[in-house]
Amino acid sequence: MKTKSILTLLALIAFTALSHAQESEENPIKKLFIDQLSAFPQEKIYVQTNKGSYYPGETIWMRVHLVDAIFMKQANASRYVYVELINPAKHLVERVKLRPDSTGCFYGHIQLDEEIGEGDYLLRAYTRFMQNVGEDYFFTKHLYISNPVSEKVSVDINYKAEGNGVNAELLFSAKGRTEKLTPGQCVVFSGGTAKGNAKTVSFKDKTGSCSFTGKEVSKEKVFLLQAVIESRMYKRYFKIPDIEKTFDVSFFPEGGYAPLSVSTTMAFKALNNRGWSEDVKGQVFDDQNHLCTEFESSHLGMGSFKLFYSPGRKYYAMCTNKEKVMKRFELPAPSDSAVSLKTVWRDNKLLVRILKSPGFRLPPQTQLIAHARGVPIYVDLWDEKKDCIAFEKDFFPAGVIHFLLIDKERNILTERLIFSMPGSTLANAHVDVDQEKHQTRDKINLSIQLTDENKAPLSGNFSLAVVDANGASIDTTSNIISSLLLSSEIKGYIEDPASYLRQDGKKSEAALDVLMITQGWRRYDIPKLLKGKLTKALQYPVELGEEISGKAEGVFSSLKGGNISLLALKDSVEGVELAKTDNAGRFLFKNLEYCEGTRYIIQATANSKSKKAFLEMDSTSCFPSLVTQQIISRKEPVLKDSFLLTSNKRYSAFEGMKTYHLGEVMVTAKRKVEAVTESPYYSVTSSKVITAKDIEGWHVSSTYDLLRRLAGVTVNGTDVRYRGNKPMLLLDNVPTEDFDYSMLMIDDIQDIFVNQGATMGAIFGTMGSNGAIVINTKNGFVQTNTINPNIKVVKALGYQQPVKFYSPVYSTEQERNSSKPDYRTTLLWNPNVQVDSTGMVNLSFYAADIPTTYRVVLEGISSLGHLIYSAEKEITVAPDKQ
Repeated sequence: MKTKSILTLLALIAFTALSHAQESEENPIKKLFIDQLSAFPQEKIYVQTNKGSYYPGETIWMRVHLVDAIFMKQANASRYVYVELINPAKHLVERVKLRPDSTGCFYGHIQLDEEIGEGDYLLRAYTRFMQNVGEDYFFTKHLYISNPVSEKVSVDINYKAEGNGVNAELLFSAKGRTEKLTPGQCVVFSGGTAKGNAKTVSFKDKTGSCSFTGKEVSKEKVFLLQAVIESRMYKRYFKIPDIEKTFDVSFFPEGGYAPLSVSTTMAFKALNNRGWSEDVKGQVFDDQNHLCTEFESSHLGMGSFKLFYSPGRKYYAMCTNKEKVMKRFELPAPSDSAVSLKTVWRDNKLLVRILKSPGFRLPPQTQLIAHARGVPIYVDLWDEKKDCIAFEKDFFPAGVIHFLLIDKERNILTERLIFSMPGSTLANAHVDVDQEKHQTRDKINLSIQLTDENKAPLSGNFSLAVVDANGASIDTTSNIISSLLLSSEIKGYIEDPASYLRQDGKKSEAALDVLMITQGWRRYDIPKLLKGKLTKALQYPVELGEEISGKAEGVFSSLKGGNISLLALKDSVEGVELAKTDNAGRFLFKNLEYCEGTRYIIQATANSKSKKAFLEMDSTSCFPSLVTQQIISRKEPVLKDSFLLTSNKRYSAFEGMKTYHLGEVMVTAKRKVEAVTESPYYSVTSSKVITAKDIEGWHVSSTYDLLRRLAGVTVNGTDVRYRGNKPMLLLDNVPTEDFDYSMLMIDDIQDIFVNQGATMGAIFGTMGSNGAIVINTKNGFVQTNTINPNIKVVKALGYQQPVKFYSPVYSTEQERNSSKPDYRTTLLWNPNVQVDSTGMVNLSFYAADIPTTYRVVLEGISSLGHLIYSAEKEITVAPDKQ
């Protein structure tokens, strides 16, 4: 049975639904909360990846847990989940669209490029419906991608102020040795892309130097370092820090206000200029410079202290960080008409009391409200005769509970967050291994049992990874518990959220309570809700399928009653859809579902043969911005040498000579020339080449949209100009004039660039004097039919087709003795382990070639809403006795 905390939520919602009118009269505030939940339900996402760090060419395997925010159970209202990988320069690396399998589970993968740069990447996941809440509530997770060269080489960068700019001093050294290295070539690119402005790093006495102007630093703080070391390409992202090592401390009185002549709990939070926590010590003085108290941060730059506000006094704090930098901060001013909520856990009970200045009286009909994830748990008048209100520990469901004290006009007087974790929150996951130790390439058998707090079996599903605890990084800063119960409820960035929920007694409880004071709950606009102004008009409805829409026009008016056809093409015809235009010429195809790589050909025909039709398509791209405050680079992880060694071995074994190739030739001049096109007309004076990979990543809808991205090219309708003049076109090296670019399919283009008139005029005379647009196609351009105005081609983001994780089998002697090396750091990845009513499941797999310790990590949700998490079980693999 599910326990009291979840039953509380169920009872409240069921009672409200059955007796809506009566509830409205008895307690209109509860009705407002329930009405808001009905109009604007909430989803939450957590993504488990097979590990926390990767190397180029590897696959990121992921399971997306999409849950209903109230009951923490599997949700399937949204048909699709979008997962993005964003590089340290905030550029999109990959975006995939996932749909559920037959059991309602979402899972997929992202294949990393072999030339991807080392750095701290961000994995972001959301549904269309979650865009209504805002990017602060998307799921985010940091993943570190290393470079195999890092096993042998370390790079230290020191930054110094240089006028208004910054000078970077680069030191390359061999790991384990004191000798310095000088790369054969070394270039940095501003903007974090190899197509950005290149700066050559100059070396003197084996020390590299590169300068950035103040304008460059303010615009782009991330740069990409690219160097050739021992004939191997080394790519890594670096962020230019603020030279001045400063920090800021914010102070938060409990309940939001500091009543006069009352001892108040004051929480504080210290951050440095990189957005990371900063440990500080401090002293509080009044305006007569009398020392009042001292304090020190206890967890991730946060802590608390008691302060008595005396009448007529002001207070400030002198704070010092580890670098002995001292700063002064003014404390919040007290008020003689303030009231503050104070909470404390005592003997498994939550005590809620009110602090107020002497002589101050609460307004009449003051009410105390407590809600969990928008569900009202407690609403009642505050009884001033009582010293406090006591709640049993299991009265509240798991997660953040939001207390508010309001007056009769429903103005918020004070509010307080607390965190609840009843015993029924977590499932017990017991993992057994068939034997204590295994040898390389042995078969390993696991048995897993799920039970509730009463040892009763639980059904449900979870994702499971078995990874090398030494050769792969396991994320210890976030898990399904900290994400669904904590991070997803609070607006803003939380550093190391899992640290607040570790079972280490009062220290973590105290840190968690300070976090509750310093953060805020903002999933709904509570002040507006209390005034009856509910959020009902949602920009993004629940996505049930893909939609393609547009407008069809006739010669002089909208095309009424026209016929619209949609042809879905991939390798062959995937499907045909038909629609009719309305009186305004609008049309809509709903609930489309085709896989990635599918193109739609939409055609409009008038109901009269004598009437022409023209199509205008609505944009299919409404993805959120990549520039978000949540993309905060975490402190750079210290990668274990064993991880780097394993990744280097595997990379070398499977990539062969490609691993030890010479890096791209980089010209040590102002510009970097890349051999990204085979066109004989490409030269150093040409524009940047736009490749097929760029085109695919940009999701441009037409060749005209692509032309607009070329430097100096303007497009007005079908009129294409280069620096104000009409350029010639070189299509597959053939000069062409008066070309209709709509005849060229965007997916057929291999690369495109622009050449200046001076260059082309010398070759083609007056024909090329206005410059040339050079387009090379993948298979050669063959004109079949001019695309008529009544036909449009749309390439939307289709769903990702599932790929099964490969795990080798060594069941025979021949397989065990195979010479093919097995350097896997992930032995097993199963994104959807289904557990029946017995609570038991058995799994088997084979060990790899590296003697090490493997960690079993499983995360999921039971059918009753228990959160499943286990990362303690280890498996030891010793060398083969042979």
